[in-house]
Amino acid sequence: RMAEPEIRRRSSLFALSRQEISAVSQVDHSDEPAEQTVRRPRTPYENTYKTKPDTKPNIKAIESIIEAVLKEQLEEEKYDPKATKQMSKTLATIITTRVKALGFDRYKIVTIVTVGQVCDQGLRVASRCLFDPDTDNFASGSYKSASIYGCATVFALYYE
Repeated sequence: RMAEPEIRRRSSLFALSRQEISAVSQVDHSDEPAEQTVRRPRTPYENTYKTKPDTKPNIKAIESIIEAVLKEQLEEEKYDPKATKQMSKTLATIITTRVKALGFDRYKIVTIVTVGQVCDQGLRVASRCLFDPDTDNFASGSYKSASIYGCATVFALYYE
C-alpha cells in the first residue's frame, strides 16, 4: 500500500491561525502627544448648496508663498537626516498656514513637502490627486542649495 502525500492547506494572510503580521505604516504617530488635546466644538453651518466657488485660488500667489518659505527656511540649513522629518512637517505647516491666510473660503488646503540631500542625483517628485479641474487646482515650488533641497506641492480642493 502507498503512503498518501501529506496535503497542507496554505494559510491566508487573514487567517485567524496566523499569530503575527508585520507591516510598516506610511503614517508615523510617534511624535504626537500622548494625551488628547481639548478641541473646540464644531460650529454647525447651514447648507448653502453651492457647487461652485465665488473665487478660485490665485496660483501665482501660492507659488510665491511656497518659493519664499522654502528659501527662507532652507537657505542656511545643512542636511541632517535626523532633522529632515520634523523639518518637512514644519515647512508643510508654515506653507499651509500662509496659504489659508489668503482666504480661500470652502477650500481644503493639502500640502506635501519633500526635503532631501543634494549629492549628484536626479529626483522626480510625483503625486496624484483626484479633483475637479473647474474648481480645484494645485501649485508647486522648489528650492535647492549646496547640501539640501526642498520640493512642496499645495493642493486647493473645493468642498461643498
